[in-house]
Amino acid sequence: MMIDGSSLRRNLSDELHARAFNNFSGAGRFVRFVYLIDGNTEALIQYVNAFLSAEGHTLIPAGSKFATFSLDEYSLEYERHTEFVSISFIQKTDALDTGLLSASYDESKVPLPLEWARRAPMSLFHAIWLEIGGKSPVGLTEQNMLDLMEARAVAANQFSDGAAEVYFAFDIDKAGFSRVALYNSSMTASRLGRAVQRIVELETYRLLALLGFATVREHESKLDAIAKRVGVLTNELGDQINQPESHVESMLSNLSTQAADLEGIYSNASYRMAATKAYDSIVLNRLEGLRVSRVEGFQGVKGFLNRRMLPAIDSCRAFSERLRRLSERISRAGDLLQTQTEMIIQRQNRDLLISMNSRAKAQLRLQQTVEGLSIAAVTYYGAGLVGFLGMSLPLDSWGIDLVTIKAVSIPVIASFVWLTIRRVKQSK
Repeated sequence: MMIDGSSLRRNLSDELHARAFNNFSGAGRFVRFVYLIDGNTEALIQYVNAFLSAEGHTLIPAGSKFATFSLDEYSLEYERHTEFVSISFIQKTDALDTGLLSASYDESKVPLPLEWARRAPMSLFHAIWLEIGGKSPVGLTEQNMLDLMEARAVAANQFSDGAAEVYFAFDIDKAGFSRVALYNSSMTASRLGRAVQRIVELETYRLLALLGFATVREHESKLDAIAKRVGVLTNELGDQINQPESHVESMLSNLSTQAADLEGIYSNASYRMAATKAYDSIVLNRLEGLRVSRVEGFQGVKGFLNRRMLPAIDSCRAFSERLRRLSERISRAGDLLQTQTEMIIQRQNRDLLISMNSRAKAQLRLQQTVEGLSIAAVTYYGAGLVGFLGMSLPLDSWGIDLVTIKAVSIPVIASFVWLTIRRVKQSK
């Protein structure tokens, strides 16, 4: 199929500008709902379009990966990615000197259709609520933030050379949100918008990266069982030299079963492991882009993720490595069994040749015996014919004895028959 180069160039160029940053010149909030794609996304698009239509807005264009709509008190953004779709609400207000907006994290006091987003016809995976305010309050303590974020732990950092502070709950509150608070001291509107985007993406991809750990836990026990059975088979290989063919065939069948089971795990988990690696790289990239520094009295975001998230990511890497090595072990064991099978076939061929040689010798002896008997029988009948001929002749008048004639004819007839049989054999 021919590709329109001009159209492709335009599409690729538009992709770079599809997801524009939202500038924040004051305070506000960014609430994102993340839905996993588990089938057709048309139902979600129709759901959003019905809402937009009721609000008197244009609809999401067909095939669109990104769309934003300005409503009365907030903006709505639709984004489609490879594995998830997100609906975000952005509300902007005037600047604050310190602290967050009074309705922070209070769903009943914000003019956002959050309950409508919860009822969307797709599997809700994650919900993020980011509040953006002014400078951080004086004397802000860890306990203050634990109470505000409804979390068991809070990680915080300054970023952009100390121009702002961000606080992550990395937890789920009673309403199902993961709370983030951003205190802005001196960031410009465009820089703050880019920072907000990085923070939301960091929190989104953080949880997506952990999907790989769920896959590891789902398949780990089965992988352990396969590894154990392959180990037993490998240990038995050294004892198979003198084993019967049926036992080797049973081992080969068992090994094929393990290979099929491993292939099933690989097909289910390989994409997830690769996605986890990619998402973890995005998280680290977004964190590096913030240029974070320490906030006194709080654990840093990088330290928190290294202590809580890194073990899960390492488990995914180890699982991928185990898959690769176990596949190699099965391949090597299969080669050894194949070699053993070829040895059995060679042994069978040798035994068959020995058997065929024995049968050929026996057949030759039988043939020789038959030939001897044939010569004797033909000689006997030939001598009889000579006797009948001699009886018709006047042997008495010639002075010749019939018995003598028959006796003399026997070696002549036997020699003639032997020479005839030999000539026939040589002509074959």
